[in-house]
Amino acid sequence: MDTAIWVIIAIVVVAVLLVLLVLIMRQRQQHRRAKAQDIRQNATQHVPEAREREAIAEESEARARQAKAEADAKAAEAKRLGEHARTHQEHAAESRHKVDSELARADEVDPDVGRDGTRRRTVDDPTGDQPPRHGHGTDQGYDPRQTQNDRPGQDPGGVSDSPRDRIPPEGR
Repeated sequence: MDTAIWVIIAIVVVAVLLVLLVLIMRQRQQHRRAKAQDIRQNATQHVPEAREREAIAEESEARARQAKAEADAKAAEAKRLGEHARTHQEHAAESRHKVDSELARADEVDPDVGRDGTRRRTVDDPTGDQPPRHGHGTDQGYDPRQTQNDRPGQDPGGVSDSPRDRIPPEGR
């Protein structure tokens, strides 16, 4: 009988240990449920803050898209203005070339301008040896609006007071 008592005591001890183990497991699960509930409550308190940050992020993204669109529009405008400027520069260069050609032609026709491009002395102009008006002489930065007028009766802008001094441009 000794063995039977020891078997019964072992079974009772094992049963008590199983009951204790089950109780400990349930307590642990209950504690984990409570902790999870606390975490959820804490998280729900932060939901408005998270939504606010999302709204701010969406607003920032919208501003970034708008700024990019404005930058693209400005880049397109800059490109258009650059092309416009290039066109005007080309026209200005063509105009300058035409003016220079006309002035060179005038120097070729003018009997007071020598082959070397300098003005010869005349009775009306005792200074002589001046660079021609078309800019092929020493003054390459010639501006026809700022030339000295050789003929009396003309204003410095090149407009003549007398109709006989007006020479129509040829070839236009």
